[in-house]
Amino acid sequence: MFFRDLLLSSLPDSDFFNPQGWLVDLFGGEQTSSGERVNGDTAILNPNVYACASILGGDIGKLPINVFRRSRGGGLERDTSHPVSQLLGIRPNPYMSAYSFKELMQVHLVTWGNAYAYIEWNWDGRPKALWPLNPALTDVRIDLETGQIWYYTTLMTGEMLVMPWHDVFHLKMISRNGLKGLTPIEVLREEIGTQQSIKKFVGAFYANGTATRGVLKVPTALNKDAKEKARNEWQKLNSGLTNAHKIAILDAGLDYQNIGMPLADAQFIETTKMGILEIAKVYKIPAHKLNQLDRATFSNIEQQSLDYVKNTLQPIVAQWEQEILYKLFTESEQKRFYARFDLTSELRGDAASRSAYYKAMWEIGAFSINQILALEDQEGIGPDGDKHFVPLNYIPVDAAAKITSPKGGEGGGQGDPHPDDAGGVASGE
Repeated sequence: MFFRDLLLSSLPDSDFFNPQGWLVDLFGGEQTSSGERVNGDTAILNPNVYACASILGGDIGKLPINVFRRSRGGGLERDTSHPVSQLLGIRPNPYMSAYSFKELMQVHLVTWGNAYAYIEWNWDGRPKALWPLNPALTDVRIDLETGQIWYYTTLMTGEMLVMPWHDVFHLKMISRNGLKGLTPIEVLREEIGTQQSIKKFVGAFYANGTATRGVLKVPTALNKDAKEKARNEWQKLNSGLTNAHKIAILDAGLDYQNIGMPLADAQFIETTKMGILEIAKVYKIPAHKLNQLDRATFSNIEQQSLDYVKNTLQPIVAQWEQEILYKLFTESEQKRFYARFDLTSELRGDAASRSAYYKAMWEIGAFSINQILALEDQEGIGPDGDKHFVPLNYIPVDAAAKITSPKGGEGGGQGDPHPDDAGGVASGE
């Protein structure tokens, strides 16, 4: 009871019926210091957030999910006929492909910090379909009397739906209480607002003309009419594409002084770069994936790509796998079935690294020839390709004990080799 009360006390005061924070997001988001309003829906229109959502959504969407079954003998085999394999590998619902579903769930996760899908059950207690829910209209709450977790959502028809925890597939970002994720947009709100202001400034700047601005200096004072005439003559010469390459002639001691464009200012450029890196940092996206190549080399890009798989994709994948196991398999199936994302293609690296890895795994008998060909999406060579090979100079530990025992001792007897001949037997004689 103490720990349950501690968990409940950490929940925010706002809920679905007393919506303080999420309602602000729903109707445009909080106003930033730049004057822009930012929420999950508007943040996705930011090019850098869109790029991060596209990268993570696409990478999760393209990864195959395999369902494995443990046999009674302790072995493993893929099960492509299980409903979970069908839903996550082919069609989660009649309107979406497996790729589209996984991509959409990940985009919801990136922009709202939570991704929800309603689980439609079949008559046999297995999942029949997965229906994504709008994260802006979905909330998770705990019944303070029973401790039961409930999900609330509003459908497109305006109808409110209340669902028990076991009917909702829920992925979440980092959380304060473990029940609902924090939206990264909350962290990035000011940064995104600043970038939106910069974008509007640039648009307004070019909308007012792109000609370089400057001043005309004269050695003596001019009256109002003379100033107006000089200004008009100068604007005629410097306006329109037809006058772009005409040479300006300055007489009467006129001197033109250029005023630099603010868009070329180093501080302005640095601000835009830092904004990109801040967003990349929150989503753990390598800078080169957002086209920031200032400090990139071929070698460190390859290393960053592997680091991206290990430190960005694998934590996301682990959450998917655990939620799949707990929500989509029955209690009895959880002892025999599990799902795994196949990250092999992401970890392949270059051809030389792959060939060295395959060679090492083949030599210790871990991979067969057909398994290696399958990892390269190549056709097998038949039944002989399923055989595993090990070097003749490797023997089991228990066999080594028999070989080195004295004649007449345990494992010894007529025909047992002398200890000096152990090396010959170890070589397969």
